[in-house]
Amino acid sequence: MGINEIIEISKPRIVVLLVITAVTSMYAASKLVSGTPQLEYLDYLHIVVAGGLASAGSSALNHYYDRDIDPKMSRTSSRPIPSGRMAASNVLLYGLVVSCISVIYGFFLLNAVSALFIAIGIFSYVIIYTVWLKRRNTSNIVIGGIAGSAAAWAGWAAATGSMDLLGFLVGFLVFVWTPSHFWCLA
Repeated sequence: MGINEIIEISKPRIVVLLVITAVTSMYAASKLVSGTPQLEYLDYLHIVVAGGLASAGSSALNHYYDRDIDPKMSRTSSRPIPSGRMAASNVLLYGLVVSCISVIYGFFLLNAVSALFIAIGIFSYVIIYTVWLKRRNTSNIVIGGIAGSAAAWAGWAAATGSMDLLGFLVGFLVFVWTPSHFWCLA
């Protein structure tokens, strides 16, 4: 197991997208919600770390769960587990540990509300999208958009320590954007 495989199972393009979503939402909340304290660079670093770990851990768990179908598709057959470059148990362990660290990190270095939304993002991507819907329902990408919404909500809550209607709507906008964006690419 090398660094290239760890990077691959972490899906860095998704990590970047979700971290940008969280940081942007955090910045917007700091400017739009009166009484929000001035954010420091360290505050942004904390949402980047917590969000990046959450996304990487969730992605690894997605790789682990799809280990039975990935060898059957040419697009996914060269991924680390089906190609034999990583043991499935190592991917599972990495995904669980990194996901747990992200929530704990968010709880102690951001706040409890932000950590809750980080956990919701992990749960919605791993359990709702990957395990429950991906193989059973063609609307999986629609409902799977909750994970992106959770990144926006985590960022908003990181700045404000709470969730209000405007913060919810920012996340909802991501939810509405996700399927249309995916369908255009498809």
